[in-house]
Amino acid sequence: MTTFNHLPFEIRAQIWKLTVEPRTVEVNLSEGNWGSIRKGNLLYSTTPVPGPLQTCREARNLGLYKQAFYEVGAGPRYVWANLDIDMISLGSNVHLSSFKAVASSIKRLKFQREHQAESWFHFESREIWNFVNVEEILVVCKNGGWDDWWGASEDISWPCALENVHLFDPDEGRTMNPIEVDKMMDDRQEAEERAVQTEYDEETRQELADMVSL
Repeated sequence: MTTFNHLPFEIRAQIWKLTVEPRTVEVNLSEGNWGSIRKGNLLYSTTPVPGPLQTCREARNLGLYKQAFYEVGAGPRYVWANLDIDMISLGSNVHLSSFKAVASSIKRLKFQREHQAESWFHFESREIWNFVNVEEILVVCKNGGWDDWWGASEDISWPCALENVHLFDPDEGRTMNPIEVDKMMDDRQEAEERAVQTEYDEETRQELADMVSL
């Protein structure tokens, strides 16, 4: 029986490539000291190193993952990622501008924000255009959920198609794109306005009926 190590290298390489699957890679920055020389934000990730890289040197040498984000933070740190398929999830304390130097390398981006927060709405949201090659964005809607993101299809100049922007409402447990959110909120507002108008019309009709009866 042929063992894995006795297979031709080309076949082993194909098998290693089949082990690569999309992941969500959590990336964060923390305050810390680096020796007595460097001080500042240190890059770190809570996502485990991909399994193939922990297996053997051959898998590591195939370039299935790269050491990404050297340019971020104060120390010489990196995160193992496959930037073609991995979703890069920035921690809640990470400003988008912190990743400006590497933003163009990220194709799938995740972050959590409150749309009505002044710092995001007026300032940080503009930083999203640094991610010029992003193909998919997942936003966790903090606090107000979808209600706070009403109008985000026009408020923000997204660097990818609106259909590829996913707004996740933790309370609802599902996602919608900005176009769908706007339609839902517009329909809700129209329904509320119709209900108010109907109530007003009924009150007016009743008042006229009372006057006639007098």
